[in-house]
Amino acid sequence: MRPLVEYGCSAWDPYKDCLIDKLELLNKRAARFVTGNHLLEHGETNKNMVTLGWPPLIERRSKAKLAMLYKIRTGLTLVPHEHLVINFRKPDLYVLPHSGVDANLKSFFPSTVRLWNSIPSELRTCPSLASFKDSLEEITITQSYTN
Repeated sequence: MRPLVEYGCSAWDPYKDCLIDKLELLNKRAARFVTGNHLLEHGETNKNMVTLGWPPLIERRSKAKLAMLYKIRTGLTLVPHEHLVINFRKPDLYVLPHSGVDANLKSFFPSTVRLWNSIPSELRTCPSLASFKDSLEEITITQSYTN
């Protein structure tokens, strides 16, 4: 299920709560199926996720977006990024792009720049993609599951 739900998630990451909730519900159902724990009581969802070691899908999408920005920033992928403005005081940070349109503010570059600027500076300056991804796995970007 995960490859289908996460394919291209850096580009299509939903921003509306109702769509995020639908994806998380799908992940919770899959966890109930895999664990065989079909109880819908308080705490069972979290128990399933901990047992399986599954973070929330929003967490996985956020980390995928950060990895993509790292690739773009370091020239590992050919995605134009000249429109992004680097903070002149802290070159590992970006200036947040401005827009009056909510959908644009939630699109890839603005939403990922907000994430990028929020992660520890030692992550932003990792020497390789592998070390960046390894370091990224050691932090939590979003909230954990609740019932």
